[in-house]
Amino acid sequence: MDLKTKNSSPVLTEPVSVNKSRLGLPSKKTPICPPSGSYLTAHRRKPRPGKLDDVRHSGWLDAMKSSSPPRKKLNKDFSSSAEQDIAYRTWMLKYPSALTSLEEITSRAKGKKIALFLDYDGTLSPIVDNPDHAYMTSAMRTAVKGVAKCFPTAIISGRSRDKVYEFIKLTELYYAGSHGMDIMGPVRESESIGDHPNCIRSTDKQGKEVNLFQPASEFLPLIDEVFCSLVDNTKDIKGAKVENNKFCVSVHYRLVDEKSWFLVAQRVHELLKDYPRLRLTHGRKVLEIRPVIDWNKGKAVEFLLESLGLSGTDDVFPIYVGDDRTDEDAFKVLRERDCGHGILVSSVPKDSNAFYSLRDPSEQVMEFLNSLVKWKKSASS
Repeated sequence: MDLKTKNSSPVLTEPVSVNKSRLGLPSKKTPICPPSGSYLTAHRRKPRPGKLDDVRHSGWLDAMKSSSPPRKKLNKDFSSSAEQDIAYRTWMLKYPSALTSLEEITSRAKGKKIALFLDYDGTLSPIVDNPDHAYMTSAMRTAVKGVAKCFPTAIISGRSRDKVYEFIKLTELYYAGSHGMDIMGPVRESESIGDHPNCIRSTDKQGKEVNLFQPASEFLPLIDEVFCSLVDNTKDIKGAKVENNKFCVSVHYRLVDEKSWFLVAQRVHELLKDYPRLRLTHGRKVLEIRPVIDWNKGKAVEFLLESLGLSGTDDVFPIYVGDDRTDEDAFKVLRERDCGHGILVSSVPKDSNAFYSLRDPSEQVMEFLNSLVKWKKSASS
């Protein structure tokens, strides 16, 4: 099967050795790439003229702007600041604070098994200009470690699984990278999950036996190829960063002047024309190229619940905390299953499938996690 040109849906099979030549791996003319999981910063060169028609007609520029709201600045205009505050408070009528609603949440969770799912960037760590500097605070790490001792807890991130582990470095958690396309989960005695396509037994960094699930494993050579091409295609755009997250490629434009966003969109758009088996999703000042398979963070939540032995029962209460568009798939799963709650981390009003909200990672997310631990301990005493 030619992943680059064939349009049929992929068949998920056990990982097998791949004939690199038939997948169209980089030729001799393709630039040599850094190891998987790294990113490159583009150096400034003279910009090439770009055509705007395709990216404008496809709505890419609008999507880039809507998914990348400007940072809040001190507004000297009191009336404008007040209007923003009123708009946020009105929005919170639909998405009330998870902190002020804690009693309501824990009341619904009483007598059930809570499973906690957390995004990383923008949820446990602040959004920063350099994606390599998205560190969580020591206080947040302590809070995450605390909830992991009380409830099964997993990180589901767009980052590669290895990279997000290096940021967190907690062995008490389960990790799902590349938007859930690279999951390391527990092994259970009644192992129906072990027969799942693309699921193999492995060991974690401590030597503990785990299930490694990679539904897009056959796309790895193609992702590497696209990464190499994008590094070369965007190297003249000042501030652009291309990151290889193993099963997806992220093109960051946070440091790119907004006048040059169209160049980023154009280069990615032109490349994807040759890769119909790949699709684009928008994040917060990032374009992400992913395999066209029926898999997302919502599917990852379902898989992990099954792995934990918490699927198909009425006594489970999943909680998912995230801030990005890609987290909406997980919020939607919890809403449609009518169990548990999604919590959106946002300081600006936005439509969501979540039930509740938190304003920021540094204070409110951390306080919510600590409050869950206190509730659990008081309920157990």
